[in-house]
Amino acid sequence: MDFYNAIGENYDLLLSRLLSSDRIEKYLTIFFSENSIADLKNQIINNEFQSAINTAHTLKGVTATLGFDHLASDICGLHGVLKNNESEKAGILCQQIVEEYERIYKLWCNIHSKDGVL
Repeated sequence: MDFYNAIGENYDLLLSRLLSSDRIEKYLTIFFSENSIADLKNQIINNEFQSAINTAHTLKGVTATLGFDHLASDICGLHGVLKNNESEKAGILCQQIVEEYERIYKLWCNIHSKDGVL
């Protein structure tokens, strides 16, 4: 719960959907061990827009499921920009998403390493 409070998201709502803190911890561990945000960034840098659209679509659902509503909203905006082939806007939005992800990840690492408590 400390982690979700620190990132400004609603832990209680997430818990009502996923039903246990162990399940939440499991999914967070999987999410943070994958490089989906890095993949998205590289796809945009390399002008692989169809791949970036697919990755963004997946990330919209994953981040929403994990209760990262702010990040999910940003990714949703990026998804729309990618579908419209707005590469300059995509780069700007992607950088914001990477920064938000890094902020969330650092907080998770900090809180998780202290006591393993969400």
